[in-house]
Amino acid sequence: QVQSVKSEILKGNIGYIRLTSFNDNSSDQIEKQIKKIKKNEKVNAFILDLRNNPGGLLSQAIKISDFFLENGEIVSTKARKKNENRKWFAKKGDITDGKTLLVLINYGSASASASEIVAGALKDHKRAIILGENSFGKGSVQSIIPLKNNGAIRLTVAKYYLPSGKSISEVGVRPDIEVNEEGDNFRIKTETDNQLNYAIKLLNG
Repeated sequence: QVQSVKSEILKGNIGYIRLTSFNDNSSDQIEKQIKKIKKNEKVNAFILDLRNNPGGLLSQAIKISDFFLENGEIVSTKARKKNENRKWFAKKGDITDGKTLLVLINYGSASASASEIVAGALKDHKRAIILGENSFGKGSVQSIIPLKNNGAIRLTVAKYYLPSGKSISEVGVRPDIEVNEEGDNFRIKTETDNQLNYAIKLLNG
């Protein structure tokens, strides 16, 4: 099992959850960590860190978005043929009980756009404040078609759309609050992490 989730409590009252990739048990790990953090009654806000997350499974992106939403569309895909279009919706139940949520994204939050789906859905439903840099804008659904010569073709078969109707591939996800990485020695979750420091200040403002 690949551990793709790290969590801790910052400043005594902020549940910090960092998702390093979307693999097939990421949502279970996140659910466990949120439940663990919630045992601390002082926690009144959560930070979900999706920076430098290379993406992964659509199913996990949908499950993770759903943890924080009570209802509404999460994401849709549009293909060439109308009958291949799909939509996914949130089920009732926000496992954080509606606590303040801040999502960190950057240009590295891309690939198969799992991070962009989560950030975009939470932004469009005004469920989270998105902070950081514009995401990459991957936004396409690809299938790999094997060829007889042992090669393969990677073909874009559909595109991802946010609840607002915007295509991820054209714009990426724009943060509500733009904070760029500062300095060459920027490292996530160290003293040089000005984006996380800004987020903590904002929540404890």
